[in-house]
Amino acid sequence: MEVNDKILIDAQSNPLGLAGVAFPHDNHVLIVYVDRNGEERGTRVFSLLQPVAKGFYQVKVPDEWLRGLRNIAGFTVESKRINYRISGYLRQPSSSIKVYKGETTLEVDFARDISYQQARSWLELLAEALDTSFSFNQADYVNAIRLLDVLIEEKPFEYIKQVFWLITNSSNITVKVHEREAMLARKYRPMILFDKHNGGFINRVMEVSNTKVSQLLGLENPQIIYSYIEALLSLQRRKIIDLVVE
Repeated sequence: MEVNDKILIDAQSNPLGLAGVAFPHDNHVLIVYVDRNGEERGTRVFSLLQPVAKGFYQVKVPDEWLRGLRNIAGFTVESKRINYRISGYLRQPSSSIKVYKGETTLEVDFARDISYQQARSWLELLAEALDTSFSFNQADYVNAIRLLDVLIEEKPFEYIKQVFWLITNSSNITVKVHEREAMLARKYRPMILFDKHNGGFINRVMEVSNTKVSQLLGLENPQIIYSYIEALLSLQRRKIIDLVVE
């Protein structure tokens, strides 16, 4: 495997400092993880739900998971990396935008008129995160779409890349708690953590090591999901937790 500039850039922008390089083969895909220095940091094999020769494994999201969407009428994600297509539709669209990133296609139907350029910029950011995902969990995709539905009325911002990445990979990311640092955080309760973020969630994270991020997120409303992701990234930056690909 040749480590090129794109792999290094992907690793540098990743919250874990890693980029995953995929090597698909029949009914599984081998992922080689590379760090910011171009060094190999481990491998993982993901079993595909269906061999590549049979075409995409298709999943339809339950309608009730998409209720409450204001701007988005439906979506489809296709990942050639994991031979997976997931879609969900609630109502007749007024417009549609499709974007491509690497081996991922993201198409979103909109329920009402929306700024094309702004919407496309948001879709490209989400597609970039989806192209790194090896998740088969419907909730990871739905949480990302529900958050997109809320944010798409605002101007895109760079930090959202980390948020989208953690949401779309949440079923494959495990929280590992550093007990000493967590004990100190519980004792001194630094304002930058407990005042800025949801204190109850912070405490819950520090008490449940070896838990998948997807279990911590659940299917909350998008504003809460966003606040949870911010809290997790803040805990990671302060070395209270590690976020580990497993």
